[in-house]
Amino acid sequence: MRLAVLLAACLWTLSGCSSLGVGVPSTPGAFIHAPQGKTFKPMDTLDPRNAMVYIYRPITRWGYEEVQAPVFFLDASQLFGLKAGAYSWLELPAGTHDFYARRPLSVLYLKMVFEMPLEVEGGKDYYFRYSETRPLDMEELVANPQDYQQAGPLQQVPRAVALREIADLRLDEPGVYYAGKDSQVPRWAPFHTYATE
Repeated sequence: MRLAVLLAACLWTLSGCSSLGVGVPSTPGAFIHAPQGKTFKPMDTLDPRNAMVYIYRPITRWGYEEVQAPVFFLDASQLFGLKAGAYSWLELPAGTHDFYARRPLSVLYLKMVFEMPLEVEGGKDYYFRYSETRPLDMEELVANPQDYQQAGPLQQVPRAVALREIADLRLDEPGVYYAGKDSQVPRWAPFHTYATE
């Protein structure tokens, strides 16, 4: 009887998370399934008022031994997992968004890896590097490191640095077109997600 009650409570908890935009972690790590998609190619935004954010994870031995990849969230909506040797993209409206990643264990999220207010301007591209074992020393790369966003293992890096590292990485999960947390437009809508003026 206790097992049935515990199982029902777990299922109820998981179904409650799904209604909040949080699903069951489903991205296996590179140890289970290495990224197989196309190599990096910059993309244009569907709406010129949006920002394009690229997030990539360099290849590391530790990353390739991972069984489950960390999962990224924006404004409480689950986006994608990010394996070692992979990249993904995110098109989103200008402004400040709650951006974070959690580390899964089986079907639960146990650890917050980082959390930050992601600030983006429309019409700009941003490159973020995720590495838990090999962070970059931004003071050696740029004259003004305070102008680059950073939280835990996630670092905003200059375009030139990113393009050198991301060139051979592969798209593992499709990128996300994010219309905004208050928008009633489906995320797949290809054009004009802003209200007409």
